[in-house]
Amino acid sequence: MTPKALTTVLATLAILAASFILSLLVSRRGKKASTGDATDDWNIGGRSLPLFVVIGTQFASAMGGGVLVGQVGNAYNNGLAMLIYSFFAVLPFLIFMLIGNWIRANEFETIPDMLGSFCDNDLFVRILSSVLTILVPFGWLINQLTAFAKIYREITGIPLEILIVSMAVISILFVMPAGMKTVAWTDFFFACFMILMMVVTFVFVAKNGGSLAEVKAALPEEIIGFPKGFVSVGWTTIFLWIFSTVPGGMTNQMYFQRICAIKEKKQINKSLAITCIVTLIALGWSCFLGMGIRAMNPNIEGENATGWLLTQLPVWLIALFAGLIVATIMSTISSAAQSVVVNITHDIYQQLHPEVSSQKALKLSRLLSVLVMAVACVLAILFPHVLTVLVTTYAYSAAGLAAPMYLGYALRKKNKVTTMGLRASMICGILGCIISTLLKSTIPYVIWGILASVVALFLVSALTKGSAKALEE
Repeated sequence: MTPKALTTVLATLAILAASFILSLLVSRRGKKASTGDATDDWNIGGRSLPLFVVIGTQFASAMGGGVLVGQVGNAYNNGLAMLIYSFFAVLPFLIFMLIGNWIRANEFETIPDMLGSFCDNDLFVRILSSVLTILVPFGWLINQLTAFAKIYREITGIPLEILIVSMAVISILFVMPAGMKTVAWTDFFFACFMILMMVVTFVFVAKNGGSLAEVKAALPEEIIGFPKGFVSVGWTTIFLWIFSTVPGGMTNQMYFQRICAIKEKKQINKSLAITCIVTLIALGWSCFLGMGIRAMNPNIEGENATGWLLTQLPVWLIALFAGLIVATIMSTISSAAQSVVVNITHDIYQQLHPEVSSQKALKLSRLLSVLVMAVACVLAILFPHVLTVLVTTYAYSAAGLAAPMYLGYALRKKNKVTTMGLRASMICGILGCIISTLLKSTIPYVIWGILASVVALFLVSALTKGSAKALEE
């Protein structure tokens, strides 16, 4: 290993160790004052997270390393069109503002809790919605492990498989102590470091890639021109972004859980609004970075843009930038793993075994963290395509959950949605995606899935209204 690679690895380990120790100290201090259910800290941070921590963990989870790599590469290939993606990416935070106070008032812990409130906790609805909810964070797990390995392979030359397994092992340490509470505080420390390093790298790229005018002159007109640069990817791709990113974000349990975990209910909308602004700025940074890298080197693949930039930095900045990448990736991996495990224990296992104690559920959660990460490692090695995995999981989850969640909420007082309607809506959402994919439809399959889900919800609810229990408030 070269001195540059060794310095980078040591700096990364130092950043991870410092963040882990700080978050562990904070979470243990909070644990001493906790006297409730043993799983509260693990699932929802004991509903005790302060505003600044919630903003930090929402931002860090949204701006994961896969987003860093994927969107820098997106901007490298597509220029200004990446800003359109950025706008869609933050819309879910604004949409959650419409239902955030209601979610917190009902003391939900997961999305299946919300859907269960619409159907007297029907077991089929809870389990199927759990599976659909798991898709997005599990997709993010694969996404982040792959993103880390691709970048660090450029720096160290270590094989992809070894890097993926190493990151998974380290990530487990961040989840094990207290689940959400440890993850959230770690995310906050990571978010602070991320913002600092974004400023530093922005200055470096601006200095070496040139001013905005110089960057613009070095890029193809079709991706930088106004307004055509914003639609350079084509309308089909833009529509795919809308229906995979927006509904997928609306059904992203990692965002949902942090609404449930905030200490002060009145600060929910403030936390979402600030997170939206900070995330949009960070994605704008990714856009500038990608275009700046292309101005410096137009002859590489988009997914390798961040890795190439690392080879151009001085040693001290490589070490810090690598720390930035690991911070973003680690925050999302730990958040995603924790979310998946909560669904399995809280929404599936404890529904099938309601007599299980909270202490046993907590032990099971820790065991499942290891198993989930192991499966994610295998899939990350077999399917190392960063954006493809993320878009696919978003699409299927959104198709099955968006209509039941938001139409169920809108109609909760009107007795127009039934348990059978909710079941049919989720099933038809999945089938709509599968069938349109098999038929090779030119229309994005997520659109067909959502349309099928909406139609099934209304049609089956109307047909079963007299024989099934209607939705209650």
